[in-house]
Amino acid sequence: MLYPHRSLSQVKQCLVRLVILGPLLVTLFSCAHLKRPATIPIDHRCFPGQILSMMKDSDTPQALKGIAKIKVESPDEKFSVKEFVIAKRPGWLRLETLGFLGHTEFVAVTDGKELFLFSPSDNTFYHGAPSPENLSRFIPLHLSLEEMVSILLGNIPLIDYDAQQVGGQAEDNGCLLRLSSEDGRYKQVLKVSLPRQQVVESRTYDEGELILLTQYKRYDEVGETLFPRDIVVSMPRDQTRVTIQFKDIELLPAIPAAEFELTPPQGAEIIPLE
Repeated sequence: MLYPHRSLSQVKQCLVRLVILGPLLVTLFSCAHLKRPATIPIDHRCFPGQILSMMKDSDTPQALKGIAKIKVESPDEKFSVKEFVIAKRPGWLRLETLGFLGHTEFVAVTDGKELFLFSPSDNTFYHGAPSPENLSRFIPLHLSLEEMVSILLGNIPLIDYDAQQVGGQAEDNGCLLRLSSEDGRYKQVLKVSLPRQQVVESRTYDEGELILLTQYKRYDEVGETLFPRDIVVSMPRDQTRVTIQFKDIELLPAIPAAEFELTPPQGAEIIPLE
């Protein structure tokens, strides 16, 4: 009655097939419900190791000279100045504020060991340690000297990250590189433009709070190197934003140490920095 159009022999053959195929069908049905391993899409243009290698000191300019417009915005002040900039790794920096006629109005120099500030208008000379507090007297960013020089030279300073937690995620026209400290407190997200693998943005977080945003814009060929002519550094905690726009720039393999020396002129008032 179950198979009205089949003979008894046909019915027996069907039953035999069910007996043989039954366990196999059950097995296949069960496997279909097992959780499959997650598949991570791979973009062959996005290699975290290669990008990190590119960001090492040996792969970026060691020194530069240039003229830049620096704009500062903070709760306490807003101003824009023209600066003659000399920077050299790891912690050598010279800034000269230029007046309307090109005369030097202020000088800040450090060799990584001492910081010298000179104001020609009142012949006042300051000296002290190149600490973030003293550096913020002329650029209100609470960064170490090495971090400041690194940013000026187009190389994003990285957190002390756990190499086992490095991740890469492809997106339109680029990829995101994610770093995390070993304890998970600090995280950093780097946005990299492809195909030339230019770092265009870095976001650093402290326990989920954005504390440092660095953006590189207007990449241009300087000699044989692509270099960002516009640099924006924001520190949301301090509500501070500094924009650096290079007008003329020269990338160099080295700069003489004499460029980072400053002697107080005769009769200058010498004031130590705390």
